[in-house]
Amino acid sequence: MENKTTDKNKISDEILNLVIARLETIPDNVEISIGGEGKFTVKELIERVRAQDEVGKKMIEIQLAYLRSLGKLQNQGQE
Repeated sequence: MENKTTDKNKISDEILNLVIARLETIPDNVEISIGGEGKFTVKELIERVRAQDEVGKKMIEIQLAYLRSLGKLQNQGQE
């Protein structure tokens, strides 16, 4: 697929775009604390996700874990 990168440490464009879209739904005046890394504005987090630095990767992990948990909850409700 074209949006996948050859570097295993890089995250696909689809995932980056999904996380950025989710972050864009957060009001601009909200700051988010990421563990011991500090507080970040939504704009800062989007920049970090795009850069795929440590904070950006942590935000991606958090968002993906949330989405996976939603999928598990939906599946449990169908059983």
